[in-house]
Amino acid sequence: MSKRGQLTIIIIIAVIIIALGLIAFFLWPQISALFMNEEQSQKFLASQAEPLRQSVADCVKEISWTAFQKIGLQAGYYDTTGLKTLNHLDTDFIVVMYKDAARNRINKLPSLTQIGQQYSLFLEKEGDTKIDSCLNNLASFKRIMKIEEGERKITPIFYDESILLLIDWPMKISKGDIEQNINQKNPELLIPLGKMWKNADVIVSCETRIDCTYEGSTWDQDVWNNPIRIRYINREARSINKDQIVFLFESTPQRPGELPFKFNFGIDRT
Repeated sequence: MSKRGQLTIIIIIAVIIIALGLIAFFLWPQISALFMNEEQSQKFLASQAEPLRQSVADCVKEISWTAFQKIGLQAGYYDTTGLKTLNHLDTDFIVVMYKDAARNRINKLPSLTQIGQQYSLFLEKEGDTKIDSCLNNLASFKRIMKIEEGERKITPIFYDESILLLIDWPMKISKGDIEQNINQKNPELLIPLGKMWKNADVIVSCETRIDCTYEGSTWDQDVWNNPIRIRYINREARSINKDQIVFLFESTPQRPGELPFKFNFGIDRT
């Protein structure tokens, strides 16, 4: 047999081996199930359910943290299109109180419900894609079992000192004829956004009145002695001029795993 013929046979064999390998890889959940009885399949699914739930919770938590970091720096907004800004030390701060053309004072501080909507917008624009990428589309789990995914919805619940992420993402995992439904964990972000927002609301609500202003040390007595204060949030008011102020909130980590969180906004009385 010629060397050319031998090489052709080797190539054909190599192609067959690769093809069989790929078939085995993609069909491994079904193939491996053939070697398990019902009890073994149940134990296998039980062993994989918690790692799957934890992986989802960890990725949602990681991606959501970056989202709320951005939202906090932007006065509760993800999409800042059309919003007024103040520039201070080369940083643009979102203005949440300003005067319109008729000299009426406008309150643009988003409610906590609206902040939740801004988070949903983040998921729509980039967050869902980032979560799928973080999970690698569940490839490592789909390699060993079948997974049927339902529609994913994540809803933030704001508390004074944390954000609870309600993950509604039904999954059904199966091995052979054995199935198990998965309910996701609801991870918690150690972000005191609720109390930061309450203090911001006190300031902005005041600023919408003609007879009320916060600047310099005045807000230290009025706002930070308010019952809704939180002791480990640092606060600072910086005057750009007598009518333009930026307020900076930053939490000091007190709990294991907690990171500093900032909530900034501007006031423009001009």
